[in-house]
Amino acid sequence: MRVLGVATIELPASFRGGDVRTNDDAVHAASVSHVEPLSSGPARRRSLWPAALTLFTLACADITPIANQREYGPVTALLDLFTSCQLLRTTDGPVLIDACWRTEELRARLKEAGFQPEDVKRVLLTHAHQDHVGGLSLLTQARVAALADERPVLAQHTKPARTIDDVLTDGQRLMLGGVEVVVYAVPGHTAGSAAFLVGGQTLVLGDNALLTGKGELGPVPRDRSAEPDRAVRSLVALIDRLEREGQRPRWLAPAHSGGAPNVGVLERYANANR
Repeated sequence: MRVLGVATIELPASFRGGDVRTNDDAVHAASVSHVEPLSSGPARRRSLWPAALTLFTLACADITPIANQREYGPVTALLDLFTSCQLLRTTDGPVLIDACWRTEELRARLKEAGFQPEDVKRVLLTHAHQDHVGGLSLLTQARVAALADERPVLAQHTKPARTIDDVLTDGQRLMLGGVEVVVYAVPGHTAGSAAFLVGGQTLVLGDNALLTGKGELGPVPRDRSAEPDRAVRSLVALIDRLEREGQRPRWLAPAHSGGAPNVGVLERYANANR
């Protein structure tokens, strides 16, 4: 691997003084400003190493890597550094599940997929942390849909504060340009966290879980969830509910890891966390 440069980031207070955490969500508050070539002077390079180490440890976390523009059934992953949002192509135009983090990255990912920001008329939110709603300011034509309990989180993480245009409910079935999307409440990561079953094929999980490097489902780091134990219980309850409803997703698509085929993955997670 040839290193061409180091990303300069503004680290949140929790990183100062050498506290480098190795979970995928650890740079919620960090912002990438530019890439500094390693040909810069040695003093400059030394000053960049804390940031570089942070990003390096994040990249080496035990998760399935996010693959930009990778299709998981009817949805396509759009990569934004350590997070992703999901693009759903419909006969009525593109729909986003979450809005990624940085506006220019979202613009670039949409362009790669053949769309412009103004083409997006609807955004479904798994939850409203900053790294999932930062791109909303770019989507001026889009209506935002989320569970009602996510209102305060959305207001907290958007400037100016956005509101929920279309309030979703647990079990609601949406028809979006010929594609059915089923809404499931999965409280715990945030009060209004949701998962979406898209086209009967793909379970979009947001931050309700991650896929490890071995393709197994695991929770996001505990310090990133409002109620981590509740988040685990909620996901187990959802897995049991899907089984009762005869729903067997073929694909799993989290936000902070790549997706994977659901070959017994949900069942193993539920059995391990009952």
